[in-house]
Formats: sequence, C-alpha cells, structure tokens
Amino acid sequence: MVEQIPWAAIGALTPSGMLMLAVWLILSGKLVPKATLDRETTRGDQWRDTAAKKQEIIQVQAETIRDQAVISETVAKVMAAVQDANRAGEST
Repeated sequence: MVEQIPWAAIGALTPSGMLMLAVWLILSGKLVPKATLDRETTRGDQWRDTAAKKQEIIQVQAETIRDQAVISETVAKVMAAVQDANRAGEST
C-alpha cells in the first residue's frame, strides 16, 4: 500500500502533505469515514440476522416435509391394505 502513494505529488510529510495523504486515502477508498463503517457494519448485522431466520425457517420446513412423508407412506400402506381387502372380498 505504501508503494502506491504518490509521494512526488504529496511532498514531504508536512501538515499540508499529511492532509493531501489523508484526502488521497479517502478518495482511493483505503480510508473510510466512521459513519460509513458503522452503516456497513449495521447492514452486515442485518444480513446475518436475516440469514439466521431463513435458516430456521428452512429447518422447520425440512422437519415438516419429513413428517408429511411419513404420514403419506402410512396413508399409502393403509389404502393398499384396503384395496387388497376389497379384492380378497370380491374374489370369494
């Protein structure tokens, strides 16, 4: 990072040179204002919370689907048994 600083344009580290260095760092994106950092940190926290809620919803849906699969298997077995009993009753 230090090698990217345009020392010739800035001059020595005099107060004006330090000000130019600070301005250059801000314009190049290497130095961000605290308000920007706080805003981005808050956004990151919101995304993390949203992702956690989404993961909980996905887990609940997966459990519900698993339960429904067990119920549908049971219903299919009962219906097959009823059909077999009807066929056995019709053939006698």
